[in-house]
Amino acid sequence: MHVKKKSTRFICRECGFSSLKWYGKCPECGEWESLIEIKEESKEGQRKKPVSMESLRTDNLQSLKLLDKNLNRVFGNGIVKGSVILIAGQPGAGKSTLALKLIDEIDAKNILYVSGEENETQLKMRSARVSRRNDFEVLSTNLIEDVMANLEGKDLVIVDSVQTMNSDRLPGIAGSPTTVKFVMAELIEILKSRSIPAVIIGHITKDGSVAGPKTLEHIVDSIFMFDRVNDSDVRMLKSVKNRFGSTEEIALFRINEKGLCVIENMDSMDVSSSNSVGSVLSCSIQGSMPLALQVQALVTVSKFGFPQRVSTGVPLRRIQMISGVIDKYLDMKLGNMDLFVNVSSGIAVNDPMLDLAVIAAVVSSYKNKPVNLKNAFLGEVGLSGEVYGGRLLETRVNHLEHVGVENIYLPSNKLSSHLKFHVIKHIREIEQSI
Repeated sequence: MHVKKKSTRFICRECGFSSLKWYGKCPECGEWESLIEIKEESKEGQRKKPVSMESLRTDNLQSLKLLDKNLNRVFGNGIVKGSVILIAGQPGAGKSTLALKLIDEIDAKNILYVSGEENETQLKMRSARVSRRNDFEVLSTNLIEDVMANLEGKDLVIVDSVQTMNSDRLPGIAGSPTTVKFVMAELIEILKSRSIPAVIIGHITKDGSVAGPKTLEHIVDSIFMFDRVNDSDVRMLKSVKNRFGSTEEIALFRINEKGLCVIENMDSMDVSSSNSVGSVLSCSIQGSMPLALQVQALVTVSKFGFPQRVSTGVPLRRIQMISGVIDKYLDMKLGNMDLFVNVSSGIAVNDPMLDLAVIAAVVSSYKNKPVNLKNAFLGEVGLSGEVYGGRLLETRVNHLEHVGVENIYLPSNKLSSHLKFHVIKHIREIEQSI
């Protein structure tokens, strides 16, 4: 039998420092008058004991499937029961709209939507505009105790947002590191004990990281970033941390007055147009999804003493390395030239298999020779100028064929495809292809 014993603890509202006695100045962060009193109920009695791994069952932790295949793929084949998912993004990106999209697509009946930013009527107005379902419960509150009192029998809980939540037992400011840490700890404890999955909406800081204490990122099961792509109406959902799936998956949406619409073919492009200078096609893999991309390069005489290397979508250090390889092995001197590289669709990729496409685009721009958009380039380039194959090469080739590519330049032709293969083992051979 557990015996509840009341105790008092003092917590710094700035840094979360905890102490059994009060200090005028926090010993951890040095702030004055920042320690606030919290009354806790500690349980004494029989403690939990370890159990045999063999005796544990997982059939009660089945995933809640999402009807949309793209969302289902990004979340790791559904949302695991008892998991806590944090979705963060910039203000106005559409995080609340995404939460309603999840309600539309999830295979669950008893859903609770907790709104700390809107009242019930405001949420009803937005839901009527962007959502198909209205068979879920809404709770407008800023107290975590209200949320915990209404979890019985729920299949899914959505909290929008954690920065608006507070507690009766913590007389601090909502959104402060201490409050966010306390609220999340309380919520996760009860959600895990009842195997209730939760989607928590969070804010981000100016540098793009999740707002709140760093421990917030460790105690949740998954973190997803939801943000704009190039200030357009396109939104990207990307996995940053996922204990139950891949962290390389992405899903793309277009947002309008009716909500979010999944973009099935972000890489649909017109390859029937003739030639283009400094622009070639390639294919990247985002998680398990192949994505055809247009790699563009501009080489021009530098107007300044120090030539620029500017890259959008490809890591700058990769571009600097490729620039050095071109200088050494091709009859091109880029020492007094500015080099700009861009990837279409506004998607940042860290994929070495785009190296050959970058070099082809640079050569095309330098020599002012157009490249037919029905030609594609795939291959990783080493420091010796050698071209190598990479992972899922056949998947990339098949996807490029589906897009409409006819000729493909790569380091191997041992693939089954109707495309015409051109083998390139060293970057010296690329000048003959352009």
